[in-house]
Amino acid sequence: MTPKQSKETLLAMVAVVTVAWLLILGATYVFFVIVRPLGPPLQEGHLLPSSILKIVLTVALGASWFVVMFAVDWLYVRAFRIPSEPS
Repeated sequence: MTPKQSKETLLAMVAVVTVAWLLILGATYVFFVIVRPLGPPLQEGHLLPSSILKIVLTVALGASWFVVMFAVDWLYVRAFRIPSEPS
């Protein structure tokens, strides 16, 4: 591995870690600013009680975190894959 490839790999890994931290901070903000203050557990909303809405939003946050992390991982692996020679 050349020094240039090593630097590119390190910068890409730093980008992956940065994306992970931004997702954690963003999800924490959304959870405590939007999801948590939706009211008491049994408060009736227009369509759903707030407790069900809180569960749905929390699951959606978790699912989006996993989707983005798998996409970033796939892009990282794809960018630094060493092509194999045909046999």
